Amino acid sequence: MVFLICLFLMVAAPLLHLVLCSLHVAGHLKLPLAAITLTCLIAGIALPVLASYIDIINLPATVRCATPSVGFAFLGLLATITVIPLSAIVFYLISYYKRKKVIMPS
Repeated sequence: MVFLICLFLMVAAPLLHLVLCSLHVAGHLKLPLAAITLTCLIAGIALPVLASYIDIINLPATVRCATPSVGFAFLGLLATITVIPLSAIVFYLISYYKRKKVIMPS
């Protein structure tokens, strides 16, 4: 169960960014795209570190090395560093062209 919680914390920020940016483009969220991206970047740094901490705390006493637990932080940061900037650029371009009426709303 702890593994699933850590796995969710590792990918929560990039998924939250995709959902919030989709809501922004659809017009259901008035928060600026830069604020969404900055908030998710901060969460994308904090949540994987928290996932590693939770996994290290819940290791059995017989385990002597917690190096694989630190993998949650590195994989989470890698997902944050790749997904959030790329999706921010894509959603910015979508909202820019939607504002300029290049893409016709359906």
